[in-house]
Amino acid sequence: MFMNKSIILKYFKSVIHNLFRYIGFDIVYYNKPRRQSTNRNHLSYYETETGNYFLPTNAVNDIIANAIINNKIFEKEVVDIAKEYIKPGTCVLDVGSNYGQMAIQFAKLCGNKGKVYAFDVNDFLYDIIIKNIDANNLTQNIKPIRGAVHNTFNDELIFPIPDLNQQNHFKSYGSFGIDYNAKVGPKVRTITIDSLKIDEPISFMKIDIEGGDLYAMQGAINTIEKNKMPIIFEYDYFIEDVYGMCFQDYIDFVNSINYRFEKVRGHNYLIVSK
Repeated sequence: MFMNKSIILKYFKSVIHNLFRYIGFDIVYYNKPRRQSTNRNHLSYYETETGNYFLPTNAVNDIIANAIINNKIFEKEVVDIAKEYIKPGTCVLDVGSNYGQMAIQFAKLCGNKGKVYAFDVNDFLYDIIIKNIDANNLTQNIKPIRGAVHNTFNDELIFPIPDLNQQNHFKSYGSFGIDYNAKVGPKVRTITIDSLKIDEPISFMKIDIEGGDLYAMQGAINTIEKNKMPIIFEYDYFIEDVYGMCFQDYIDFVNSINYRFEKVRGHNYLIVSK
């Protein structure tokens, strides 16, 4: 009886992997793109352990894209925390959805009767999110929303054109955010969470919009009061010098909505209702 070729290959890989791990090394298997799109944005398609994704072909140093390609969840600790709170049949708000990987993981936790609202201001990323939602057959479970999530509705803010070739701290297309100091440049319209008037129960909210997390929460006061959902947001101290922000502002806001700090994981802060 002949063994299946794929079984033999998996066995061989397993033996080699275990041998290298025994002597202190590890092997990461790179998922090569199955096919490439021919549109002007140059996207490649990947089938990974966390889902199916279209990703920018030219973003070879994009830390989020590379995590996805290598079968990892970028900032897995955030998803692990979300697992403790997301309830089947409820909604989740993913503010700053990037390529949509977390939205896809959240949708699995919500189940068939749940819904994820995936927000992004970047037109390029928004189009990719739509493709990735479709690639994972989640069009009924994830609702993409384009706009700058803020504390005011229908105002204009400046969102610079992302350029990974610039010499700056940005390591991913998703690392670009609103430039709150800019007076000229590409304009985007603001939205607020409250303006959506979401009727379904919300069990979790994740925010990562590069310095605008406090503004997003300020624009969700009514939604927070109604659902009292756990919220995880990011605070990177570089924004203090760039935008003149202060973490005390976040502390004051958390106290004002009768929440408390529950967990800290790196730059991510989980707050829950008291």
